Amino acid sequence: MNKILVPVDESSNSMMALTHAVNTYDRDPQAQFHICNVQPTLYTHIRKFLKKKTIVEWQAERAKMAAQAAADYLEKAGVNFSFTYVIGDKGEALRDEAHRLACNRIVIGTAKKNTLSRLFENSTTAKLLEISEVITGKFLTTLERCGASQQLALAQQPPS
Repeated sequence: MNKILVPVDESSNSMMALTHAVNTYDRDPQAQFHICNVQPTLYTHIRKFLKKKTIVEWQAERAKMAAQAAADYLEKAGVNFSFTYVIGDKGEALRDEAHRLACNRIVIGTAKKNTLSRLFENSTTAKLLEISEVITGKFLTTLERCGASQQLALAQQPPS
């Protein structure tokens, strides 16, 4: 059974990841989709002026607003899903939520950035890679990286 966690916010990158996950895994009738939003922990000096109930309600409202477009998309696509939100550091909170839900996949959308930018910007993608076990495949040839190997193979086939 595929259990897929898709972190969502109001960005186009998270919608791209969600669309990819649905297109890739929706063919599996036992696939379970979980969308999750991460709310930041409020600083202590802010929390001391607010009631805990107020903070919880505010974070829940923000999480629902951030996930609304994703939920609408999944409902329109006819996909069964669950929604949760967590509080804390994005990378660690997503890892812990995936573990709690027993997800075997996390599909995340990200902007194209170089490694140095991700390091200095405290990227969620970089954080997930840092705390995850990453299994790599074989090295790609230059042609494969450029997508030229498929074009080359097509060009070498005799016409039918």
